[in-house]
Amino acid sequence: MMPNLLTKTARSVIEIIPDQQLQDALTQAFEESAESVSKCENFFELLPSQRWCDKFLATFFGTWKATHLKMLAIYGLSCRLQRLALAADVPAREELLLSSAYNAETSHEDLGLDYEGVTHTQLYEDLASSFLGNYPWQLEEYCLPQAREFKNWIYRNMVVGDITTGLVTNMFSEIYNHAEYTTALASFSQYIDAHCDFSPEKKEKALIYIHAHVADETEVNHFLVVVKALDAYNKATNKQIDYQQAKALFKSYLTRLGLVMEELTVAMQQEINEAKNLLCVS
Repeated sequence: MMPNLLTKTARSVIEIIPDQQLQDALTQAFEESAESVSKCENFFELLPSQRWCDKFLATFFGTWKATHLKMLAIYGLSCRLQRLALAADVPAREELLLSSAYNAETSHEDLGLDYEGVTHTQLYEDLASSFLGNYPWQLEEYCLPQAREFKNWIYRNMVVGDITTGLVTNMFSEIYNHAEYTTALASFSQYIDAHCDFSPEKKEKALIYIHAHVADETEVNHFLVVVKALDAYNKATNKQIDYQQAKALFKSYLTRLGLVMEELTVAMQQEINEAKNLLCVS
């Protein structure tokens, strides 16, 4: 896997944004959160290094799900925008409805609207079961506390916090997810090739969830459409983007997620050390 693939992928998306100040806020957030980003990159660098036990894989899948699947939060934010629209006068009403529609567009693939109703939740379960079979990875014990906290933070930002915070949170999640899924696809492909006896068909099926987020730049398009949602909201409310506030939120996102991935990496290192100790004893 290419070193620093996550960072390089994020930067390639940042460069296409027409808003130079938003480019700067995103670039500075990644630069100033380099330690947290490295924690995420380090996890995916280490993942293909050996075959992991079922308990660790269950912890990963239970934890990673909590940091990604956020359809309820997106729906909640869209509903909030709709309520504002219905209470507003024209032309603000039209802009708020547009903002709601743009925000909701980030869930079209997640909900399987154009894929015969096959949701990303189902694809994620297929991913996990490809490695774990019927192992109960969805039990609460397999979701790290740091991931639960992250998930709750995302939900509160989008459903309880002010709407600008919600839109900026959704916006950043899309650009980050594009970079992380790109990294994860390379890492899991290597892991399967090195440690799993998968046929080409089984490998393809196992990786559909991750591939679906990278193919056709799905998450990049989601990012750009949330930018439209924020622009429409600001037009309706006569607001402007507070770029410093946005950068602070981007950095908080990376810091919180870095803690999750660091804890997963610690668990991997413990498993490596235990295996070495067994070899020494034998």
